[in-house]
Amino acid sequence: AFISRGELFISDVKGKFVKQIPLKNEERIKEVVWLKDNTTVLYTRTDKGYTNLFTIATNTKAKEKQLTKDSRNNVNIALGPKLDKVLYISGRDELRLLTLKNAKSTVLVKDEFWALYAPQPHFSPDGNYVMYNAYRNFEHDIFTIRLADKKITNLTKTGVTETSPAWSPDGKYVYFASNLTQPSYPYGMKAPK
Repeated sequence: AFISRGELFISDVKGKFVKQIPLKNEERIKEVVWLKDNTTVLYTRTDKGYTNLFTIATNTKAKEKQLTKDSRNNVNIALGPKLDKVLYISGRDELRLLTLKNAKSTVLVKDEFWALYAPQPHFSPDGNYVMYNAYRNFEHDIFTIRLADKKITNLTKTGVTETSPAWSPDGKYVYFASNLTQPSYPYGMKAPK
């Protein structure tokens, strides 16, 4: 599945078969991922100016289903390892978890995400934790949330930006980019390692 100029398409891996999924609106699609059944896609699309989450079956003439109806942008979708839950940033201050089975969305944390460049949240490989970036004194810190009890841990607290976190495949380590000797504010991160 891919997006071109705000339109949704599906294709085989080699690109010999390409089909546009027609949607009856003038809105723009921004992100797309396949769901567990391999026929349905989850995507973000603008709705009256705000980005919300939708699904549509690609193998039938079914209509799209709107999962969120927020007057704020819902962006940076991330599927859980079991493909049954979705993380996303809502507006400038909410990290949400959507359960696909019942389309129920809950706020995991309210924090400083700054909507213009919202961070990409990540599930741990086992799906028990969520990792995300949030601002502290104009610098990014890396946080985890244990989903069982919603316990939040700040992994960094250094006063400089640590960004682009990624889990190791076994979930024991976190990799990130940083310049540990110089804050990124106000000119941006120089020479991250």
